[in-house]
Amino acid sequence: MKRSITKKQEQALQLCHQDFGGLEQIEAAERMNISQQAISKLLAVVKKVLPQYFPIITKLEAQIYHYYMVEGWNVEEIAEYIESSSDTIYKTLRRAKAKGMFFTSAKKKMLSYNSEMDDINIKHKF
Repeated sequence: MKRSITKKQEQALQLCHQDFGGLEQIEAAERMNISQQAISKLLAVVKKVLPQYFPIITKLEAQIYHYYMVEGWNVEEIAEYIESSSDTIYKTLRRAKAKGMFFTSAKKKMLSYNSEMDDINIKHKF
């Protein structure tokens, strides 16, 4: 079976993609011992062949996007949780949007289960 992309292109994808390494392009370039521009060119070719892997966002962008869009946290809650400033969170979300991440209205907060809740007595009114 013929490869769709070269081994070098695959390595760049795996180092940069959020589902794999999630590194910044400059970090991936250092690992591969090539320039950041070379990484960018490799990824541009991969995007043409395998568009389903794009957009590529960093792990931090993926984490903040998840908290904002999936969990329904607001910017201040995310900033407090990851010990960063609200401005940094806003900038990170704008960067993810510029890369092509899909944004709709943030979802409502999700209910979650915590094992400590087992000790709480809940009464139902009928």
